[in-house]
Amino acid sequence: MKKVTLMVLVYSLMLLNTNTAIAQDDEPDLIESDQDHNHWRIGVTPYAWLASQATDVGGEKIRQSFNDVYSITNSGFQLVLNARYKRFLFSADGTFAHLQSGIKEAPLDVDIDILQYILHLKTGYLVYSNYEYENNDVIRGWSIEATIGAKYWSNDVEVNYSIQLGPFDPIEGKLNELQSYWDPMVGVGLKFFLSRKVLLSTVFDYGGFNIGDASKYSYDFTYANSFLVANWAVVHAGYRSFKYNRTDGEGDDEVETTVSAFGPVLGVSFIF
Repeated sequence: MKKVTLMVLVYSLMLLNTNTAIAQDDEPDLIESDQDHNHWRIGVTPYAWLASQATDVGGEKIRQSFNDVYSITNSGFQLVLNARYKRFLFSADGTFAHLQSGIKEAPLDVDIDILQYILHLKTGYLVYSNYEYENNDVIRGWSIEATIGAKYWSNDVEVNYSIQLGPFDPIEGKLNELQSYWDPMVGVGLKFFLSRKVLLSTVFDYGGFNIGDASKYSYDFTYANSFLVANWAVVHAGYRSFKYNRTDGEGDDEVETTVSAFGPVLGVSFIF
């Protein structure tokens, strides 16, 4: 029962963020011609996912709006680092969140503190590209990328509680649990270059596969509109839908969890 209660607290307070299509490391010209692939390109993209969340865990159903999640977030950041060389790509998407909440209803006083780390590492290959030319210059086109990698999750949960029973000394205690695991992931990305300044992109990652301690399944779909605003900056605005299912514990302590999140995503890429 302690295991179920603690898992409910964890998943009801989690701020879910994963890899996204908004992180592009494009050249000042958004279209990637064959010549663009012959040197390193680096992109740094801070971004924010304004997600609502639905969680089913241990028989409990929890629904949270973006305002609910934001209200318990003490601090956090999300950042993607991308690198490309020729037809190869490398990506690291990191999220840190410090979440705090509490329950203060006599005789119970509970403080909940969660440190969450998420890191999605992947590498990929530009499988196919098709461009239209005008006066020997690329004016529009599309491309397909395939990726493989892994996503690391870590949630360090601390629950401090106090129960005051009349004139007696309060009953106090602390519960700690560290949950961490890796999900293997595979993905595909599509890019549609509408002009030199406008790019539409989608990314779909799927993983878990119930391998070892990994999730039964985990998927993340992102759609993004990207606009070149300067030689060194690209603005992204889009939408993401995410879901995963996993089982923790054994026997009477077994807990099945399904989490889905969805909402707009915003970011800016700085190009080097």
